[in-house]
Amino acid sequence: MNKKNFTKKEIKRWWNYKRNLRWNDIYKNSDYTALALNNRMKNILFHLDKLNLKKGRILEIGFGGGQLAYEILKKGYYYQGIDISKNFVKIAKKRCKKFSNNRAKFKVSSIENPLKYKSNCFDAVIVSGVFQYSTKPEFVFDEIYRVLKRDSYFICAQTNFYKFYHFFNLRSLLVRIYFTISGHQYEIANSFKSLFLETKLKKNLNSKLISFLKKKFFFNYNYVKMNFKFKKRVFSISRLKTHCIRSKFKVIRTDASGPYLKINYDKNFKSLINFLIEILSKVYFFGFLKNFGESLTIVSKK
Repeated sequence: MNKKNFTKKEIKRWWNYKRNLRWNDIYKNSDYTALALNNRMKNILFHLDKLNLKKGRILEIGFGGGQLAYEILKKGYYYQGIDISKNFVKIAKKRCKKFSNNRAKFKVSSIENPLKYKSNCFDAVIVSGVFQYSTKPEFVFDEIYRVLKRDSYFICAQTNFYKFYHFFNLRSLLVRIYFTISGHQYEIANSFKSLFLETKLKKNLNSKLISFLKKKFFFNYNYVKMNFKFKKRVFSISRLKTHCIRSKFKVIRTDASGPYLKINYDKNFKSLINFLIEILSKVYFFGFLKNFGESLTIVSKK
């Protein structure tokens, strides 16, 4: 089995892992993750409403627990969805069971495979928090372009590697400086161990130094050992735009959703500062702040 096929298998194993059933209720929590996911979903729905598709046909790739699917169906759209997890298909069907079968269909499939739909058949395609798991994003972008009707839309929302709060920690700051300079494409932990042993920097260390550093707490701090053998891809707004343009999409709008700081639903001083940052990001002069939101959104047109 080659490396790419092994990675695909590991990603599928990860998403069918029982622990990921937590995605059924994750939006109902009160922590940072729930706030980030709900903000991203609201942002996607905001941009979908602006398209004024008049009950068009929507394809969602990677629907998870079906929370976004439910909101899309509430608006009266015809919905098709694919996800790599058979568990998520069951969960999403149950969540959206009140909608008739001719308006909502959920299938098990991988974004790595050709989409089993005719060309030019959807009014919009939505992909949210999925591309970090793709081994061939160029192929996926091209397939999305193929299944969209002419003058239809692609809404891509993606977790941002360059989140605002990461720049206030030495380890995460150095990791992001290295990524910016080197163009490294796969996520690593905010740890010196990951930075020096999981990137090209390892070539500059001899075996004795590596052995010495591995024993040091300072070097190992924040290191995360992965039980699944795959690396998530890293995305910035510029990298997403590059993929869109390469696949012949016309980028018509870019946006971001918070939080910008590591907060939850509690109202405190940090949440007030976060609110002010979100307000500033909507002002033209401070629009660059959107590059550091929790989640990035790009609306493109075929």
